[in-house]
Amino acid sequence: MKVLIAEDQPPIIITLEKIIKDIYPSAEVSSSLTTTKAIKLLKKNQFNLVISDLDFEEGKRFTVADEARKKKTPCIIYSLYYNKTLTDKAKELKAVAYVCKLGKLDHIIYAIQSYRELSHYRCPVTIRKQVTTSSKPIKRIKIGGREEEMLRLIISGQTQKEVSETMGITINTVRSNLRDIIKKNESTLPQIIRNYLEWNHPK
Repeated sequence: MKVLIAEDQPPIIITLEKIIKDIYPSAEVSSSLTTTKAIKLLKKNQFNLVISDLDFEEGKRFTVADEARKKKTPCIIYSLYYNKTLTDKAKELKAVAYVCKLGKLDHIIYAIQSYRELSHYRCPVTIRKQVTTSSKPIKRIKIGGREEEMLRLIISGQTQKEVSETMGITINTVRSNLRDIIKKNESTLPQIIRNYLEWNHPK
């Protein structure tokens, strides 16, 4: 079995590789940090499964998924962004699954395990968030430059310890800054993340 991961966040690639190897021990896993390289790999090789992020170059979000469709290769979209426009586009391109990175790993594990039987699976988080965000107004969050950098690292899947190492600050500073973000926005961290993603990537 050959799997291609198109993802620009190395920690997520590592996590996906481990999941794939746990499910399919003999799998050959290739990865690409850019759309261009992913397309070259797809054109040159025959893969059994493609797992693609959407947060690549502007205007190229579905380029990898479209190439997978052309080669009739099953494709799982694994993204932070979950609005209906994106999930509808994924369905149009015959992606077998659309999984939100803000959900549990169980959802992407299920998609990888069951990709042969799926047609357009949407994880429970993706479905729930679409309903929630479509019925409530989007509130722009109050956040500074360094706080935004920290929030984006958390959204990318980093733990608080990894954020502290990436930013060169103590884990106590990370926790303190997160408390400040929550306090001044008078909200929970998941809701702040949801509002941040919807504001920056509206429907």
